[in-house]
Amino acid sequence: MEKTAVQPIHHVDRLYVISDLHLGGPPGFQIFGSTEELAGLIRLLADQDPDDEVALVINGDFVDFLAEENATYFDPHGAIHKLERIANDDTFRAVFKAFPYFLGKERRRLIVNLGNHDLELALPWVRERLVQLLTGEQSALPGAHSRLYLVFDGSGVLCSVGGRSVLCLHGNEVDRWNPANFERIREIARDVQIGRAVEPWIPNAGSKMVIDVMNPVKREFPFVDLLKPEQAAVAPTLAACAPQLVGELDRAKKLAAVALTRVWAGVRKPDGMLGVPQPEDAAAPAAFDTARAPVAMAARSRQAAHQAHELLLMADDRARRGVTANDLVAGVEGLQLDAFGALVKWSRKESPSEVLREALENLDRDRSFEIGERDDTAQQLDAEVSPDIDVIVAGHTHLERAMRRRNGRGCYFNSGTWARLIRIKAEVRADPQRFAQVFAALRRGTMADLDNAEDLVIKSCTVVVVWRDAPDSVKAELRHVKTVDGKTALDADLAASRMEIR
Repeated sequence: MEKTAVQPIHHVDRLYVISDLHLGGPPGFQIFGSTEELAGLIRLLADQDPDDEVALVINGDFVDFLAEENATYFDPHGAIHKLERIANDDTFRAVFKAFPYFLGKERRRLIVNLGNHDLELALPWVRERLVQLLTGEQSALPGAHSRLYLVFDGSGVLCSVGGRSVLCLHGNEVDRWNPANFERIREIARDVQIGRAVEPWIPNAGSKMVIDVMNPVKREFPFVDLLKPEQAAVAPTLAACAPQLVGELDRAKKLAAVALTRVWAGVRKPDGMLGVPQPEDAAAPAAFDTARAPVAMAARSRQAAHQAHELLLMADDRARRGVTANDLVAGVEGLQLDAFGALVKWSRKESPSEVLREALENLDRDRSFEIGERDDTAQQLDAEVSPDIDVIVAGHTHLERAMRRRNGRGCYFNSGTWARLIRIKAEVRADPQRFAQVFAALRRGTMADLDNAEDLVIKSCTVVVVWRDAPDSVKAELRHVKTVDGKTALDADLAASRMEIR
């Protein structure tokens, strides 16, 4: 097939990429907690380098509809109300007030890419309300609308910085847990606008985990909101925090369905923007294949109950044979059984602190904080994006990255997140007594309590910066936004992340 070269729409001197802001959630349950830093960054970029062409890209998960109260998998009718509530929330108001200021400046452009927690933004009526909020509504300054670009079709954002190509993708495009069905969103928009009955939205596994499992638990344990739902050890972490999962068959069914969806996704690549259709014999059973038509609800419930029972038996058998939680983490078997190893431990009255200590030990191994670690998202995007692209920038994983591509001469960056992250030091995890103290803090902690705990929660406020350094020199690096005494600065504190784009 002949390749067609596409010219970038955005030619700029400086490109700033942030992602995974996750603005949303009621007070006390908001994983975003860097209002001063983000509002300060937006105003800083509006004012500095006035003669340069500057673009700010929000590379997915700008807002978080899944974090809102009464959240559903996809909410076409309630999304505007939720968006307005987020924009007027005390925590997020200053951020939304900063965008009209930025868009009112010449040689500035704001580009918003879609993620997997803000899919409703792609609906025409929600999109229009977002435009009004970002430009300042009736007080919008001249030219503000022309400087705002919304990329809500899954195609990504292609830019040119000093002649080097930069492709921004959220990252869920290659995530088996969180594929986005843009054609289905288009159909829903059409059906709502013509007054036709709307078929139910079929959620992906990541959304099911958030809505069905994590949201109910976070009322008692706010820290679970700081965990990425698609990580392998989240299920036992939730089970450790909420022993009622053992006794509530309905919740166990949902957990089983999510776990099995992950297992089947591991052997079948989803059809998506970067996906390739697989032969039918490689597909998962229809009940757990989120890319196919759903089976009847009753059949799904029966099958989920049966599979939950089978997985519990398998976990119990391995526990009798002395297989530890650590042993179960490796491979597909671990993906099936990680949740139920914790359930079995709980059923045997083992220490909840010890169950969670093992779960978080696995979680930390799964979520390397090393910026050069080639995680699944980095490897898959590198393999699937043309080697002609000089810089790939992703988000989604919440873990910042900077490395050279193996597929070509370019670079790969991940902009991390502006949400809080939990990181427990290895020496604490290795000591059951010290970890028991951490566990006590987690159990009683609100978000404010977690922020005040020593060395537990980090707020990285990461930005990927790509800039023309000289007429024929372009560089890129990770930076962190810091605000001291009301003054915001981009701190170039990760020298190892700086790369020249050849």
